[in-house]
Amino acid sequence: MTHIFIFNNTSRAANYGIGTYVRSLAEGLLEHKNVTVSFVDMVSDDIKEYTITTDERGCQHYGIPTLPSKMESEQYCRTSFYFLARHINPGSEERLVFQFNYFHHMPLAMLLKNQYFDCRIVLTVHYLGWCFELKGNKTQFHRLTAEGYRPQDEKEKKILSTVESEKSFLHLADEVLVLSKDTQRILTEDYAVFPEKLQLVYNGKGDALCLKTASDTPELRTVLYVGRLDEIKGLEYLIAAFKSICQKHPDVRLVIAGDGDFQRYLSQCRELSGRVMFMGKMSSNELDGLYQTATIGVMPSFHEQCSYTAIEMMRHGIPLIGTDSTGLAEMLDATPEFRVPIDEDNWNEDCFVNEISSRMDLLLSDNEAYRRASAAVSQLYGIRYRVSSMIRETYRAIEKSFCRSNYTMSPDFLEHIDYKMFQLIDQCPDIDTNFYGIGGIGVYLWRRSLALCERGEQSAHVSLIQEYLIYYLDWLREVAVGNRLPNESMAMLHSMRQTNFYQTCVQELLASHLSGDAPSLMPQDKTIIQNAFKICNCKI
Repeated sequence: MTHIFIFNNTSRAANYGIGTYVRSLAEGLLEHKNVTVSFVDMVSDDIKEYTITTDERGCQHYGIPTLPSKMESEQYCRTSFYFLARHINPGSEERLVFQFNYFHHMPLAMLLKNQYFDCRIVLTVHYLGWCFELKGNKTQFHRLTAEGYRPQDEKEKKILSTVESEKSFLHLADEVLVLSKDTQRILTEDYAVFPEKLQLVYNGKGDALCLKTASDTPELRTVLYVGRLDEIKGLEYLIAAFKSICQKHPDVRLVIAGDGDFQRYLSQCRELSGRVMFMGKMSSNELDGLYQTATIGVMPSFHEQCSYTAIEMMRHGIPLIGTDSTGLAEMLDATPEFRVPIDEDNWNEDCFVNEISSRMDLLLSDNEAYRRASAAVSQLYGIRYRVSSMIRETYRAIEKSFCRSNYTMSPDFLEHIDYKMFQLIDQCPDIDTNFYGIGGIGVYLWRRSLALCERGEQSAHVSLIQEYLIYYLDWLREVAVGNRLPNESMAMLHSMRQTNFYQTCVQELLASHLSGDAPSLMPQDKTIIQNAFKICNCKI
């Protein structure tokens, strides 16, 4: 039996695309007979204390209330963990999966991995922080993250700090689900995520198409925008493009569904009185009505991963005009002629507006082009964006994760453990010499050094590990006086002697701690890594 815990922010402010994803994922996974689904509802606005409830499907909900002073903090995640750990007691045959959707939940994921080491941490990447700050500009991103670059202001420092935080969670996760090929490429090349754990799983909606019928065709043709009224969504450029469209197509109106900074866009529409409708935020059922009557959809976004708005438009056979930004570009694979380029190096607002306007004009003027585009997006929906495909690929990724042989922890996270061990050696804290203390630090780094050398690696990082092992042995020599070294440390010292590593110090330690017993064997890799991970999670 596989027990999947889905983590979500349930505050009203978070009820957008991730909420839709969580609902679709849960409903699909519940159809598997060997799967149990539970929800961890973080930042719950409607409760005042920690709760456990059961919904009509028999799924348990662990409710964690909003705590403003601790919102999205390490302390909030730690208190949430203590609540969950009291109630999650897996059976011997039960496989635990913790599925996360927000990067700021990493401290909670760390603690859960520490408590349930054989679990799987699955992270779905719905966003990357720098995309919001830089409006999806990869040229600027690569400039900031280039080796040796020094941030120029607080904004750049914040971006680089966010990238490092995201990288840590991506490396910790056992499986990373990405929603676009673009993100898969970025995570491999720029975040150094282990490629084998990256799984491309597109978002999905219902399996059936919702094509319009003749009776659904209104007298007025509609250009539809659905999304937040936010700068990164590019709505101001759509409104500017629509102004020129109005002159040639008097039977066209612009419908805008979503909430946000209304005042900014209302003032832009003053001269379009009667031609633009602001609908505010709408329910799924209300949006279905808009999709049924829409003529074309426009998404001039600077950043998208795998937009549910675009998916719904495809599902309804609505030709879509979008940009070539991040994940949105591949959502227009079926109709590349309606992909508006964003020139990151030489941005020109007038050119961008004209590109949107010309594509709108084509779809509104050429019936044959419109028919081909409608058929193409419907076909792409059937191939790529059905919810059954999303569930099948997600379940396959989880099953694949549990089938990996000799698996302990994601290889790309081991380097993070290395640096934590370096930090402890630099600090020389007053801790015990046992395996869950000073002994575990050295045994981990020694085994890490051996493993990397066995693979033929002779990198600067291997040299750094060996350098810190020398500092470690000097530290161990000081604290070992009058203390008994654990068997694991003695096994490490014997192994070091066999490879002639820092012989002076190793011989001295062995001479002062030898007993008549046969030398102990080094622990198994899983035991060493699990112990080192516990040390990383310990507050020292």
